[in-house]
Amino acid sequence: MRSPDRPALDHVLVASALLALLTGCSVLHLGHAAPSGDVTGVATQAKPKKGHEKSEQTPLDPLAEAQLRSQEQPDQPWWPYQVATLEAKSGHTAEAEASLRAAIARDSSYAPALSALSRVLYEQGRHEEAIHLLAPVRDGRVTVSDGDRATLLAGLALHEAALGLEADARETASALPRDAAASVGGYLAVRGTDRDAADKATASALVVAPESAALHTNRGIALLRAADADGAEKEFLRAIEMDPSRAAPYYNLAILERWYRLDSAAAAARFKQYWSLSHADPDSLYAELGHPGNVAEGGTSK
Repeated sequence: MRSPDRPALDHVLVASALLALLTGCSVLHLGHAAPSGDVTGVATQAKPKKGHEKSEQTPLDPLAEAQLRSQEQPDQPWWPYQVATLEAKSGHTAEAEASLRAAIARDSSYAPALSALSRVLYEQGRHEEAIHLLAPVRDGRVTVSDGDRATLLAGLALHEAALGLEADARETASALPRDAAASVGGYLAVRGTDRDAADKATASALVVAPESAALHTNRGIALLRAADADGAEKEFLRAIEMDPSRAAPYYNLAILERWYRLDSAAAAARFKQYWSLSHADPDSLYAELGHPGNVAEGGTSK
């Protein structure tokens, strides 16, 4: 049984500067404009001639076009990044990662690819690789804009925290602007054992970024650890209201109902909602709450 003083964390990157690029999405997003030049036209290929019929042109599919453009512009990082976006959308994870690395090989300071690859590595638990990837940004060996630097350093801090390098993570976070530092600080605090620190940090983070569903989730965790189940429930429900696709609040509500309110039926209902969005189970709730009657159709334990 799960200890009631350790509810699950929202296992996503929560810094406000990262939300657009590094959280909750399975598809890479384009963060920068396409390179200058004729990039809006559609590449074509000739259809085979039939007798004396006139040769026709058919458009390439978006991925094939992006791959062609990438070959035609070998110094331009945007195109392999676009290839990665389309590959990820099609579920080709390994190919997408290779394309992101190709973009970075063309330009080591290309922030969209660095951010996207950082998120991919986080989701796969490859934190040491991510730290190696982002360390040049921290050390000033790669020059990026102030905004991109904040995003990348926030990601670096979270990778460090995931490896238990809390001191390194806090040092990295200290170099962030106030809003990003508050968000990362709240996340780091709620990972720890100091309940007062978690309460203060998560409250401060929401002052800076009140519209962040992830931060409301982490605020709920801090309140739950302080045995304020009603306050925690309000925060988790607020996170769901803001972003119904976010799975973690449902998971934490299942914990709240089962081990704080001792309501197994309500906990199973919340877990069913969670399971319809995610099959990650860091606290092994499935064994108790995920029997067939409580799992969304088609769900299986993973």
